[in-house]
Amino acid sequence: MYLGPSEKISRNRQRRETESSSYFYYQEPQYLRDCKEVYEQCDDQTESGVFMIQPDGAPEPFNVHCNNSIDGGGWTIGISNPDVCLCCPTLMLAAVLKSPIDGAVDFYRRWNDYKDGFGFLKREFWLGNDKLSYLTNQGDYELRIDLVSRNGNSYFAKYDLFRISDEISKYRMTDLGSYLPESTAAS
Repeated sequence: MYLGPSEKISRNRQRRETESSSYFYYQEPQYLRDCKEVYEQCDDQTESGVFMIQPDGAPEPFNVHCNNSIDGGGWTIGISNPDVCLCCPTLMLAAVLKSPIDGAVDFYRRWNDYKDGFGFLKREFWLGNDKLSYLTNQGDYELRIDLVSRNGNSYFAKYDLFRISDEISKYRMTDLGSYLPESTAAS
């Protein structure tokens, strides 16, 4: 496939290719769909970090923070701030409430900020409702909410299904599955 600004350049390229017996081939890069696929592809499966993914239906790839150190790995973090952190893996979506980071990112925002996402993936951020919608509508995802109490005790709650709608439906939660018994938070 040739990507060029005019037919003249295209004809010239074809002539050169014919004369030199070479050819031009363009291939779109393939991105993994979520952090679960990233986890499965990684050589060091305990490494967490920022990776580029493209869920089904997403118009372009985007960066996410993948956490491979909790609950078997493959979690895509959707929000991280002093009060809240939301994560999701390929067959799961996890939300994590964490102890304070530094409060540098203001979470009192407008609709479009929450739609598109804001902050810094390695610190405090909101991934974005559009991105979370693409992630949760390409398969079945679990929801995990990690809580840290003021005295440092950690708890988590897990649900076997989580899905949110798109902007037309105001990102409503359309599915919340059953509370899973391995959860450590009170039900």
